[in-house]
Amino acid sequence: MRKYIFTSVLITTGVILFLFSILGNNKDEYVENIFSKESKIFDGTFTGFINEFENNVTTIKSNFTEPNKIKDSLFTRNFFLNNFKDNPHIVSIGFFQNNYKIGIKKEKNSVIYAIDSTKLIDIVRWKRFEDGEYISAWDESFENTINNSQQYKDLLKNTDKIQWFFYKNDTQNIDSLKNEDLLYAGYSFKIDTINSVLLFNFSRSALNNDFKNLSKYNDFKIIIENNNGDIWDLSSGKSISQNKNIDIKTDSLSLNILNHFKRFDDKETGIFKFKYNNESFWNSFKKFSDLSGIKNYILTIPNSQLISNSKNDLTKYLKWFALLLISSGLILLLIKKRKFYLPNKINIPTIKDLLKNEESRYLEFKSSSRWDYKQEKFNPELENVIYKTIAAFGNTDGGILLIGIDDDKNILGLEKDFNTFKKNTADFYEIHLRNNLHNLMGVKNVSKNIRIQFEEIEKNKSICKIKVLAANEPVFMKIKNKNGQTEEKFFVRSGNSSQEIKSVIDINDYINTRFNK
Repeated sequence: MRKYIFTSVLITTGVILFLFSILGNNKDEYVENIFSKESKIFDGTFTGFINEFENNVTTIKSNFTEPNKIKDSLFTRNFFLNNFKDNPHIVSIGFFQNNYKIGIKKEKNSVIYAIDSTKLIDIVRWKRFEDGEYISAWDESFENTINNSQQYKDLLKNTDKIQWFFYKNDTQNIDSLKNEDLLYAGYSFKIDTINSVLLFNFSRSALNNDFKNLSKYNDFKIIIENNNGDIWDLSSGKSISQNKNIDIKTDSLSLNILNHFKRFDDKETGIFKFKYNNESFWNSFKKFSDLSGIKNYILTIPNSQLISNSKNDLTKYLKWFALLLISSGLILLLIKKRKFYLPNKINIPTIKDLLKNEESRYLEFKSSSRWDYKQEKFNPELENVIYKTIAAFGNTDGGILLIGIDDDKNILGLEKDFNTFKKNTADFYEIHLRNNLHNLMGVKNVSKNIRIQFEEIEKNKSICKIKVLAANEPVFMKIKNKNGQTEEKFFVRSGNSSQEIKSVIDINDYINTRFNK
């Protein structure tokens, strides 16, 4: 029955979700609304990146307010490693005070760190750390040094201002400043009369990876402009304008975007649309304060791609999920009932493994259930001992009863018990046990909490293994007294034996403690 309820729930839920996904796809959504949502997500991510750098600058300035603080090598190393090693955007950091220098670069799973250990600025002593542990060290000599770069000179001219650099500097030999995947930001400040310069290298691809909502568009553009008038395509890494001079290699679409953008000089932020080569393009822009070093950004997405992706992603996933639910329900209908309930099967350890243990609160050995080995005859009273043990296991913490093994772990088998029946088979033996257990303890309890298995050992000697699960409700055993009247008795495990609790008060106390938690 449970199988059919479960499958019907799967199929019904799947059909409802499938219909919902179809209705969702039929619902019109205006392109400008789609673009507005995308631009808001992008703005939050990009603005967060700009603010993050401003916070980095503030943090460094506040920790290096003394002229010689940078020369405290232990403090400086720990400060930079702890604050910036987990930042996904930062590729490297340079910190310079006159000729004193600090450098940090990320490389695979390690951080390469340099603190001034030479008197020459064109020689750097690098040390590699991984997970905070020192790995190696080496010296590196630069043909051209950072303090000869145009970026460094520009930073010194404009103290206390963040500056962003998008162009490659061809006059120097530092690999990190020639990589088109990088964009650079710097800041300079003075401590007394000492010039301090910060130069950050950021990964363009790591930043673009943060714009996850744009990944479904093939031809989006992100154009950013710094305070110097340099314009760069962040999405491709290509320079558009340097020192306000348009690059002759700039594509015509970027030029059209910039020309239309000029018409909105009086606005701080907004959305506009224009047509170019039989295609419409949606654009959002935002202007920043001079303190950020970024003048503005423009996000552009083709109208056709907005339309093709206008189908709500959620409805797409819902449709596939709905089909999965429906197919899963149909497959379950074809699975045989026995297979469906297979996970409910409870395995009982082998006799060999069980005999490694002594009798305990959870394990009991019985020579037989009907044959009296002392009197050498059938004794029906022995069966009550078996049932008492099963009831006691259920009322306590569960356990395993082995029939056909004596207290000394001798394998006796069940042949003599079998011979007391008309049919001397294990099947008939189990039927007899279960019928009596049903009458004594109730069908519900027996079906739910008791498992019976047989195992042959030592020359085909059969052993009955009964596993009893801890019951969720009190198990009272119905037994007829000497006058033929039925009485309910309550048994529990105490150590390696089963004992009856006779007092009603004690029974209630036990039930409240064991079952009514």
